[in-house]
Amino acid sequence: MKQHGDGHWCGHRDITYAATARHFDRIADSDGAVRGMSRREYAEALDKAQAYQDRPLGAGVIRNFAGSGKPFPYVGPGPTAHSAYANPDAQAAHFMADPYRDGPSNLHTNTEYIYTELAAAQTAQNAQQEWMHLGAAVHALQDSYSGAHAWRDLSVYDGDPTAKVDSLHVFTPGHVVGLDKGRNTHADEFDAPPAKSGSTLAAIEATYRLLRVYERTRDMPPQEAELARRVGLDELFRPGSDVVVNKVPDKEWAAQRDDRLKLEHAGPGAQRSAELGQLRDVLGASPQPGKVSPGGVQLPADRPARSVSREIGSEAVGRDG
Repeated sequence: MKQHGDGHWCGHRDITYAATARHFDRIADSDGAVRGMSRREYAEALDKAQAYQDRPLGAGVIRNFAGSGKPFPYVGPGPTAHSAYANPDAQAAHFMADPYRDGPSNLHTNTEYIYTELAAAQTAQNAQQEWMHLGAAVHALQDSYSGAHAWRDLSVYDGDPTAKVDSLHVFTPGHVVGLDKGRNTHADEFDAPPAKSGSTLAAIEATYRLLRVYERTRDMPPQEAELARRVGLDELFRPGSDVVVNKVPDKEWAAQRDDRLKLEHAGPGAQRSAELGQLRDVLGASPQPGKVSPGGVQLPADRPARSVSREIGSEAVGRDG
């Protein structure tokens, strides 16, 4: 998924700003602040942190080079541009597949990556570290709703943030210039989802839920907070009946890609889900009451918020790129 939308399509930045808008509408204090920060300050800090995951340049060590378990130093393109075959461990940060492992294992790793980043944010030693870990979790979560990274149940095109994960894709940068096309299933056509598409609405709702849960558990003891976060967020990572890794862009894969692109551009309502009925504005719906964990931790319900159309229009799409 790209970073900046243009008003007609959305990127990470737009989703982040829209989710922050709803977050503040629901839980801001009487002064309109969260942790003493204004809506703009919060959105800017979170957006800067999540965007770091797509940094173009970097230097470090690939700890599991080509799935061999051996380290390999690199200087040049950042991890976001690394082939999954060269740097399989980096794929979880973008909710994509390590091609050396199966679907269920990849989904588990990707899910645990998000929970690990949230735990690290809570226990960070300073604000900068907290934002970096929270931004990493937000980035990976948003990528999970991009058809370039993963395919969820078709209800995602109706805006369902709990649509089950059906499959994960494999990324190779060489496909951009015609190389490695036979091993790349990152479909670039999904990188710019329409601003009012179901997958965009689902990503905004999911990001809002993550922020809500994080802020409401931030001051809990770490173990209690971890349990509460899983109670509040596990439904966003439910597996389908047979999670697979799409390794080869064969005819069957291409046909499904094309069908999903049609649903993506048709907007909510094109794909009816028996579970959701006629879902058109998932962000405007009343939230579920607070859930109680097995340990007795309760996540409070929220105040009503504006509709997603207003959130995107005023807080996200078209702002500075």
